[in-house]
Amino acid sequence: MSAKRRRIGADATTTIAVEEQTQSTQTQVEVKTTTKEEKPADPYAEFYDDNGEFLWEAYEGTCPTRNRTPNPHVKTNNGDKVYSREPYAQELYDKMEQYGQDIKPVINEGEIHDGIIYGIDHNYITVDIGYRELVYVKFGKESDEVKASSVGDETAVLITETKGTLTGTITGGVKHKTFTDLRDGIEEGRTAWIGHVKNMIDKGGYVVTVQGINCFMPGSLAGINKLSDFSSIVGEEIYVVPVSFSADRGTIVVSHRKYLQALIPTAIEELKQTIEEEREGIVTGTAKYGVFVEFSKCLTGMIHNNDLDEETLTKFKARDIKPGDAIKFKVKDIISNNKITLTQKDVVEVNPWINISKRYTIPSVVEATVKSRKDYGLFINIEDGVTGLLHISEMGEETMSVFNPGDKITVQITRIDEATMKVFLKMPQ
Repeated sequence: MSAKRRRIGADATTTIAVEEQTQSTQTQVEVKTTTKEEKPADPYAEFYDDNGEFLWEAYEGTCPTRNRTPNPHVKTNNGDKVYSREPYAQELYDKMEQYGQDIKPVINEGEIHDGIIYGIDHNYITVDIGYRELVYVKFGKESDEVKASSVGDETAVLITETKGTLTGTITGGVKHKTFTDLRDGIEEGRTAWIGHVKNMIDKGGYVVTVQGINCFMPGSLAGINKLSDFSSIVGEEIYVVPVSFSADRGTIVVSHRKYLQALIPTAIEELKQTIEEEREGIVTGTAKYGVFVEFSKCLTGMIHNNDLDEETLTKFKARDIKPGDAIKFKVKDIISNNKITLTQKDVVEVNPWINISKRYTIPSVVEATVKSRKDYGLFINIEDGVTGLLHISEMGEETMSVFNPGDKITVQITRIDEATMKVFLKMPQ
């Protein structure tokens, strides 16, 4: 029997249903396929630069501290932690650490700080004191000396304001620092300052200005000797040394005399080198036995009346020689730093002990003369005015007995003491 044919209507309905189902299935598949192809948003996109490099520093900055690990290869101080993994992390940390140490932690009003002038214009002078900001100084309120400063000059600045802009004064800073240095230098007494003798005062002294600080100098400390004319140094610049401080008056006492006294040893050595030269000095006073003379700024000597020339002696007897008079002379003898004899005579017998160490090298073998003999040794005359002892222990009693006063003898000079005028001798080998 042949199979029945499907009805056309039935087949059409089935086809339509199948197509609808197929289309529905394809739609679902297409939707699913489209979902798989789209990429989700990258949460780290903001941490990439234009070149595609990942920005670790920016990324780690958003992470909680507990999730970050310090770089174990960076050595730190005071519990500091470095999280950077960059190769320059250690170098950068060291520079920041040093920079932090150089910066002054706190600046207070009234403090004095050393600094360097950073900039100058008609309104302000800026000073770098090693702080996180510059100190501003009003140009118009400073002294003429400060206004003439240059960029790079070292200076001191007094802090006057710390709220807002850091301000100060250089003139005030220099004055305060000078005052402190002068006061601190009293104990040492080794530093001399240039002072301007401003004026005389009624109580026998002077006002001496040292870098803007008014100091007091008694008349007795104005020179190595008493000045013949007290007004002669007014307006002059002289070197002074701080010697005392009056807390009640807030005044520092200075001395020109102490500065001159410090020059004496050097002046004495120079005097020995040119002892035969004729000199000129200033009379500082007279006595019944002679004339006192100041010369070479810091040396004082005396011309005995027996050593005065005829003209000066006549004036001396008539009491016509006054302090401040100029007088010519030669050095006769240097007994000590504070005792020098002078003369106006043409023939000058120079002390043989002056520069004796330069005439005899140590050790030196010389031909000398026996001056006298004692139980403990021989006194040997090296030259006129210079005698040394050759002790018996240096030659033995038998050898000593051979020599008599006036005999020639060869000896070796082992040491010369100019201060005590002693020559140490022994028999040459």
